[in-house]
Amino acid sequence: MAGYRWFAAASLVILTAGAATGGRAQGASNGVACGSGQPVSVNLLWPTQPNTLDPNYDTLVMFAQISRNMFNGLFKLDDSMTLQPDLAVSYSQPDALTYEIELRKDVVFHDGSPFTSADVVATFDRIVKDQKLASKQRSYVSNIKSVTPKGDHAVNFVLKQPDSSFLKSLATIIYITPRSVIDKVGNVEFGKKPVGTGPFKLDSWTMGDSVVLTANCDYHGDKPIPSKVEFRFIAEPATQISSLQSGEIDIATQVTSDLTAALKSSRDVAVQSIDGNQTFWLSMNTKEGPFADPRVRQALNYAIDRTAIARQLLGGFATPVGQVYSKSVFGYTKAVSPYPFDPDKAKALLREAGYDSSRPLKIEFYNFRAELNPVQQSIASFLSDVGIKVTTRFDPNYFVDTWQSGKMGRGQVIIRSNNNLLMDADFALGLELDGTRRGMYFSSPETDAAIAKARGESDRNARQAAYDALNKTLYNLAPVTFLYSTDGIYGVSTRVDWKPRPDGAIYLANVTKRR
Repeated sequence: MAGYRWFAAASLVILTAGAATGGRAQGASNGVACGSGQPVSVNLLWPTQPNTLDPNYDTLVMFAQISRNMFNGLFKLDDSMTLQPDLAVSYSQPDALTYEIELRKDVVFHDGSPFTSADVVATFDRIVKDQKLASKQRSYVSNIKSVTPKGDHAVNFVLKQPDSSFLKSLATIIYITPRSVIDKVGNVEFGKKPVGTGPFKLDSWTMGDSVVLTANCDYHGDKPIPSKVEFRFIAEPATQISSLQSGEIDIATQVTSDLTAALKSSRDVAVQSIDGNQTFWLSMNTKEGPFADPRVRQALNYAIDRTAIARQLLGGFATPVGQVYSKSVFGYTKAVSPYPFDPDKAKALLREAGYDSSRPLKIEFYNFRAELNPVQQSIASFLSDVGIKVTTRFDPNYFVDTWQSGKMGRGQVIIRSNNNLLMDADFALGLELDGTRRGMYFSSPETDAAIAKARGESDRNARQAAYDALNKTLYNLAPVTFLYSTDGIYGVSTRVDWKPRPDGAIYLANVTKRR
């Protein structure tokens, strides 16, 4: 492949104009004094809370909202989901496996130390090699063969296999951390008092309540407008709404459709929605037990009326799917429709697999998010109607302690979702269905090879064709029970100038708030 430079000229304009706002343009354009704006408070609706603020440890998208306001990646996605430089200036790709990336020279960390190539190399090394950190992000970087510094302001990446989504992963998943600070204080202390290069720096972390960040006026890009930003951890959906209505918070996330009516009646709050890419499915252990039989997995897919759930429970803010990504994600296949609602077909498949009224299929159905309780109960009812004995359980810790730890048992299912940060099919596939990465509960040599083939295609049309073939295969294999994708629904104070993004990322540096 011929070497080339990408957006090098544009990045020079960005550097000289100080307009590196791609991925941070949610709100008014910058033009005011650093930190002169009103504080902004965002609630992150999630059943658990972070146990570290180290951006190189966890994979939970919700807590990455904090990281992306304190740290930078090498690249970023702007509001139109176009790749832009961040800590990088430009790159060249001499062949399909090699990326030569030049870095900015005007960046300092929050402690005043300069950002260099050593920090990039150390970031990837600690994710892969640091056993004490035990990063959950290893699967994200498992295709990287080496990261080598080329002077203080350039690095070379060499991949094991071609990966067309590689630069997007550098833009949305991996944030660069300071080698010198971590070497000095260690992982645990760094997780308590992180130091980044982003527009905000840590002010305080009150465990169980909130993280407060303050404006970083040494930021290399547009100076942040809010004096402070606060991330709250209110886990109960109704409490989140009352906090928004009282003015305690300014932005409420993951608002459920049944709570939008109360917000629409308020003059002080607006409901903002956007075609989202958060896609839901039932994850199950297909390696052993009843779900090792594809007929059982297909039966669950036929048993559920997704359209009824989308319309009646989710207020029309959801779209049934037969894939693990939404139509807004690259790699989605229009020709692969959702499974039809066919309870008779489900019963027939269960009988073929050896289950009937005298020997019913028994499953434990887990949910770890309170706002999904109605969906869980509805799905359980559909499954019971075809003769499946369902025991429903709510456990806010199940995802982290059991599912994510690879301990999911036989006959267990859980409602899972993926907010596709890359806007690329490979992101969801790598997290759920690729045995070479994090496909803990489903994989096969055939589908692993097909995923790798699609990921490695450099031609966009050829890559889409590869995903079309793969999505049809996965539909028939039914490695999960496909459900629906949802619109992103937010409650936003009318005093705040902020708009949601298709990828669900929340950037706060350019947000303004009226008194």
